[in-house]
Amino acid sequence: MQSEEFHSLFTTEFAEPLIEHGFQTIGRGSSIHHVDGTRELLILRQGGRLARHGVARSVICFRHTFLRPIESDDPTKNPIYVEDCPRKLTFDDFDGWFRPSLNYRPENSGRWRIHDINYAELGAAKLKSQLKKLRSTILKRVLPWTQTLTEESELSQIKRFGENTWCEQRWIEDYENFLSRLAS
Repeated sequence: MQSEEFHSLFTTEFAEPLIEHGFQTIGRGSSIHHVDGTRELLILRQGGRLARHGVARSVICFRHTFLRPIESDDPTKNPIYVEDCPRKLTFDDFDGWFRPSLNYRPENSGRWRIHDINYAELGAAKLKSQLKKLRSTILKRVLPWTQTLTEESELSQIKRFGENTWCEQRWIEDYENFLSRLAS
């Protein structure tokens, strides 16, 4: 399968149906996000130095909207990149029957797991099926999981499982500032 055909199927079988559920495209539409209150779920397609011919690469990311991006003090700066999100996950993290109980996992400094779809080796029917399954995972598993992530729980997770990196220190500061404003 060629790149153009993949992007067409990605749009019709994955992105557009998720837009009907409140997602919005980011940039030219390869990446999408969903904002609910202070919770932001992003499905970010990876390109640039991470690109591979015939392979679509993506990361599921979660952040609270008040967290400052790595390269800015403005939490509303766009676009948001993988590095700007404390939670970096793949679709495999949501496999299984039970509700995922995912602890924060430090994946900073350009080191994170990526979900690959090797579309060059897939036919259209197989790819459609795979994209529908991924879309279902987002709607039935990932979005409900994000609703369990409170500001307090994320702060606790980063403090408990973090590596004390500078980005984690920044996120801790942002969470503490947000929670102190709520308490006032």
